[in-house]
Amino acid sequence: MQKRIIVQASFVTDGLVVKVAEGLSPDDQAQAILAALPVEHSASDLKVFDEADDEEDTRQFDEEENLQHGRVFHVGHCLLVDVKVRYAGRIVERRFVPATRIGRIKRWAVQQLDINPADANELVLQVAGTSIQPSRDQHVGNFVEGRTCTATFDLVRSYTVNGDSSLSQEHAKLLEHLEAAPFVLGEMNGRWRLRDVAWPYVFVDVLAKDKRAYTLRLQCDGYPGMPTGAFWDLTTGQWLAAHRWPRAGARFGSALRTDWQGGAALYIPCDRASIAGHEVWLQLHPAWAWSPSVGISRYLEVVWTMLNGDDYVAPAA
Repeated sequence: MQKRIIVQASFVTDGLVVKVAEGLSPDDQAQAILAALPVEHSASDLKVFDEADDEEDTRQFDEEENLQHGRVFHVGHCLLVDVKVRYAGRIVERRFVPATRIGRIKRWAVQQLDINPADANELVLQVAGTSIQPSRDQHVGNFVEGRTCTATFDLVRSYTVNGDSSLSQEHAKLLEHLEAAPFVLGEMNGRWRLRDVAWPYVFVDVLAKDKRAYTLRLQCDGYPGMPTGAFWDLTTGQWLAAHRWPRAGARFGSALRTDWQGGAALYIPCDRASIAGHEVWLQLHPAWAWSPSVGISRYLEVVWTMLNGDDYVAPAA
């Protein structure tokens, strides 16, 4: 008999589902979790932390947000994380176990900084030096700086769709869709995770059948009109080299062609650089047609489907 548990780590911040045998001792369960990790992320100094060991965190989330749906563990090398939260020229610091949820850290920081509830509701934690705003159920250990066991956050205003004159309507609509149910459910189910928004571009990791993450860079000017984009190499800051693209067989092989648009657009009905001249696709593949009301999640769902089909093949290199 096996049970499913969720594991978070810096390399799987939104969670990895792992199956372990029922009735294992805590030590044996930890070893089973480590053994189930992708081989490229295994290391001798990794440790397993049970989120339930933080009784205050578990109780608060159970009562306030009802987010605890089964066991959640954290894998990392830090026993404790030195956390700094910055706000309005002030800094508060404290050590947390790596399995502490971001939501608890925000509540602690708000109390320490004596921020009134009305203002606190408009604030979120953002990883310092980035535009990454972790969800409240992610672990702080996911955001340590290298191997330093430190994490620094800024309390900033959350994205606002209405009344922010600094955002164009197109940009604001994209941010609205990134907070809407289709996108959030995809994140919660481990299909994709938001990496960054650098308007007019959005970077999203889409998880393949083998848990490999492929980063999409989508150009979203004109949103909620169709975006365009393809797989991106974060290391080089260029389109992903053809030999590193995922492959597929007869079902989706033509959609993952690397010779189309110089590898800068996917050959699918919801990509604006590809639909021109291929309008017949809308009759042949209506489920893959762009929907302005669904938005970016439609594009991501199409890519996720291709990367999780029976004929998906990981790149050789």
